[in-house]
Amino acid sequence: MKSYPKIEHYNKGPFGESCYAFYKHDGSNFRAEWGKKRGFYKYGTRNVMIDKNTPIYGKIIDVFLDKYSQDLDNIFRKKYKSVDNFVVFGEFFGENSFAGRHIDGDKKDIVLFDVNQFKKGFLSPEEFINNFGHLDIPKLVYKGIYDKNLISKVKNNELNLVEGVVCKGMYKTKENKTIWMTKIKTNKWIKNVKDLYGEKSLMEEFNNDKILMEDYIWLK
Repeated sequence: MKSYPKIEHYNKGPFGESCYAFYKHDGSNFRAEWGKKRGFYKYGTRNVMIDKNTPIYGKIIDVFLDKYSQDLDNIFRKKYKSVDNFVVFGEFFGENSFAGRHIDGDKKDIVLFDVNQFKKGFLSPEEFINNFGHLDIPKLVYKGIYDKNLISKVKNNELNLVEGVVCKGMYKTKENKTIWMTKIKTNKWIKNVKDLYGEKSLMEEFNNDKILMEDYIWLK
């Protein structure tokens, strides 16, 4: 089953391009595969497969199915008749979740944030909003040009965020369209991770990239 791709740091984003910035929930990645003959039948986190008996993570399967399975099945069968398989992605979290840490007894929720079509790739942000926006998806907090002003607003938490945003857009060529993604996190959230878990956890968050870490003024 397809895993969610790495989201680039904001400095690697296509400045000057149009973008959609979605609210980033503070949780963990969940994925589920749908087939035209079997419905939803396979589940995983970002890196491992899970079932309903998996500690903590297994409980989110029923939450996902109860919340989304019927609506997604209807959309896939009516709007995407030629597509046999999809992998959908969501962020799951509990009342006290923080930086990917979850408490087993907390009530869990999940928010759908992306859809991948078999052999066709991820939907554009516009198509995702148009076809799935009536479901519980991340709030669109900004639509406009990807620039330093947007980055500054997110980092300084001028958009009423917790963790940050995921920005998406499309590279257009004469032959095809390719989706790009970056993430911007608030300085406050990053500082909270460092204060609570230490610099080692922060390094893991940034894949041990000290250069990217040093971009945050409070770390200098």
